[in-house]
Amino acid sequence: MTDFSCEIYVMNADGSGQTNLTNNFSTEQMSVWSPDDKHIAFVSDRDGSPQIYVMNADGSNPTRLTNDGAVDLFPSWSPDGTRIAFETNRDGNSEVYVMNADGSNPVNLTQNPAADGGPAWSPRGDKIAFRSDRDGNGEIYVMSVDGSEQTRLTNNPAEEYYPAWSPTGNRIAFVSNRDGNFEVYVMKPDGSLQTRVTNNPAFDADPAWAITVIR
Repeated sequence: MTDFSCEIYVMNADGSGQTNLTNNFSTEQMSVWSPDDKHIAFVSDRDGSPQIYVMNADGSNPTRLTNDGAVDLFPSWSPDGTRIAFETNRDGNSEVYVMNADGSNPVNLTQNPAADGGPAWSPRGDKIAFRSDRDGNGEIYVMSVDGSEQTRLTNNPAEEYYPAWSPTGNRIAFVSNRDGNFEVYVMKPDGSLQTRVTNNPAFDADPAWAITVIR
């Protein structure tokens, strides 16, 4: 957050070349690169309620994808870049939807009266992890990309958030307060081997995996 608004910036890996991409006096957030690195999906309230937008990697041609008057959050690209999963409350409660990358054909995947959200598309393209409180508290679930086979991966009275797949798809990072404060954990895609990877009294959240580039 800078320039008296919340903007989306890009920079080099060493922190240099910091560039404001959005340049809009509104709240711009939840940016995520497309698989081909040519576009960035993001959330903006520039036209009222938070909606999903997409722009070119240099910030040009920002285009609104959702237009429903509800709150749309947490865009997540499919690995082939043709679809975007997202969270929305357009049906009165938070659900996970998927739409084409141009915003067409939005479909409700979760269809549950509880609060479902924070989708994360698997790198293999066959699963979507998400957070749900359908069992009384926030847990991490996974489902097939058509919304079938919704399966709970975590099962404890704590709150679990922010699932993030590893680049190979063999691990899911997430956030939990099961040990008294919010820490980052990892587990296998079937929910086994849940392991804490941070250990300090601060608030640890929003895990992201490094992608190793071999040159």
